[in-house]
Amino acid sequence: MSRTALIFTCLCTVLAAFGMDYPNTGYSLPDPFEIDNTVQIAPDTIPLIDRTGDFINNPSTNPFDLKDPAVIEQKVEYDVESGSYIITEKIGEDYYRAPTYMSFEEYLDYQSQQQEQSYFSNLAGVSTDDDNISGKIDPVAKLQSEIESSLIDRLFGGTEVDIRPQGNIDLTFGVDFQNVQNPILTRRQQRQGGFDFDMDIQMNVEGKIGEKLNLSTNYNTGATFDFENQLNLGYSSDAFSEDEILKNIEAGNVSLPLRGQLIQGSQNLFGLRTDLKFGYLNLSLIAAQQKSQRENIQLEGGSQVQEFEVFADQYDENRHFFLSHYFRDNYESALKNLPQVISLTNITRIQVWVTNDRNATEQVRDITSFTDLGEPDRTLSIPPPPTPVNPDITGVNGLPANNANSLIDLLEDEEAHILDNVVSVVQSPPYNFIQTEDFEKVSARLLSQSEYDFNAQLGFISVNVNLQPDQVLAVAYEYIYNGQVFQVGEFANDVNATTPDGEECNTDPQNVLFLKMLKSSTPRVDLPLWDLMMKNIYNVGAYQVDEQEFRMDVFFQAPGRGDLRFIPKPELSRFPLLRLLNLDNLNILRDPQPDGIFDYVPGITINPRNGRVIFPVLEPFGSSLENSIRERVPNSNAAEQIIQEISYQILYDSTVTIAREFPEFNKYILKGEYK
Repeated sequence: MSRTALIFTCLCTVLAAFGMDYPNTGYSLPDPFEIDNTVQIAPDTIPLIDRTGDFINNPSTNPFDLKDPAVIEQKVEYDVESGSYIITEKIGEDYYRAPTYMSFEEYLDYQSQQQEQSYFSNLAGVSTDDDNISGKIDPVAKLQSEIESSLIDRLFGGTEVDIRPQGNIDLTFGVDFQNVQNPILTRRQQRQGGFDFDMDIQMNVEGKIGEKLNLSTNYNTGATFDFENQLNLGYSSDAFSEDEILKNIEAGNVSLPLRGQLIQGSQNLFGLRTDLKFGYLNLSLIAAQQKSQRENIQLEGGSQVQEFEVFADQYDENRHFFLSHYFRDNYESALKNLPQVISLTNITRIQVWVTNDRNATEQVRDITSFTDLGEPDRTLSIPPPPTPVNPDITGVNGLPANNANSLIDLLEDEEAHILDNVVSVVQSPPYNFIQTEDFEKVSARLLSQSEYDFNAQLGFISVNVNLQPDQVLAVAYEYIYNGQVFQVGEFANDVNATTPDGEECNTDPQNVLFLKMLKSSTPRVDLPLWDLMMKNIYNVGAYQVDEQEFRMDVFFQAPGRGDLRFIPKPELSRFPLLRLLNLDNLNILRDPQPDGIFDYVPGITINPRNGRVIFPVLEPFGSSLENSIRERVPNSNAAEQIIQEISYQILYDSTVTIAREFPEFNKYILKGEYK
């Protein structure tokens, strides 16, 4: 057989399988089971026969049936007029097949067959079409549904879910762009911009599931303290049953108050807490992070008893300053015979100025402070005079005064006091001063007498607040030495305002004040100005300290031995640290006899008003301690070996930040209590 005849034969066979006639071509169909004894075509083994009657009396007889789609609506309805039952099949309002009829007897037989089939299907666990469920069903599905519903009710105390959020969320989107037409900057640097995004959330959510599970959260991005943002998820079963093992579950901000005194609980925790009950046994489990700090306060006789612990590197920084290097050099010698202070100076008048960073409008002046002002021998750019201009009674040390060096010429120059001229004058010959090293020109405010204290005999001041690193501190003071009056700097009323014509005017002060600088905006440890800051005063947190209720001692942290009152060296074990640091030279009657107790000398070793402890030495844990060791250890080699191990001299030769990088020397602790 040719290829064309073979293709035609196959086509006719397929058409015959779908009930269609062969094409009228006059070509006879060969035997389908034998074509050239090589190609066999099998007849259709699964014929598909569509039904012509209704779905009850003439159901589908196909071997497999995909059933009618759901869009076909099949009904059996009773017709009152004819007394028969009408079988209809519709798609919407249109008949899909022609309606047929059943008599009452036929309808009874049909219902009997349906009920019988449904009964046996239920026994076999197979659903029928009337159940609207396809496939097998679980015999205990209804029971399981009831159990699950009951379990949820028991677990949460109901199935009601109630969540009530309150608050607002504000999102701000913007772009910041600026064009600074500064010829110093490049074209790219002149144009700057960026995306600006800000978010403000103030949200409070209250929710619950049933009666047992409650949710409470409060979140505010503008909160000042972290404890203002609370999150708590609680589960409690006490109101439903006393026999529940799981009594309480808390997550988020939880607390664990304890009744005992041996182990104390905490009120501010963040984590998970669970309360269980087994008969008469109550068990509380908690895994949380403590977000609070506990302090014990003891009250005796109406007064508060407080303990303190201060390390050596925690001295009161940027608050206490010597007025001149002269007072620093004579500080230790003036305190050798406590409680008497050996000093011939008495400061009678002082004005303290600090950088005006509060935008104050009263008591504000433009000042120029100098490092060299009043210094006869600690100068940077001005050579000292060959002999002291104002010698003390020894005839050697020069006293601080305006005429101690050639800056007196600058003080007397009226042109230099003009606001617009002062910087150019001091930076020009013969001075050639460098800003932040030799001088500072700032707008400053005058401190009131309640904002600082000063020691008239020892020559140092203490401001009430810590100065910021970029703030400038300057003073003008007047003192009496051996009956003679000396002045350093200019007081506010010494420099009058002037008009452009040179006439005095007290309403608009345009002239700057020349003052003695105690602190610059950029402190440097390699400059003499660094030595004016006192590093021997410690704040123990006390106020209105009573001498009878104040106790303090100095301890040394020895690895493996705890805190010791002495240095663990055989040569020094019999000398308490209080004595080595010159804090124990007197007994309780102020006699020069050590008694192992801190020498309480108001205004000298302690400030009773604010609880500052003052060492009578400049570098208590550095050079001063080294000198005490050399005096008490006769072997110089052994003394130097001990000094290398325990001296904390870097605390005074560098900043506190750098000194804390050497924790092996930070072993000294001030401990005590006060009432």
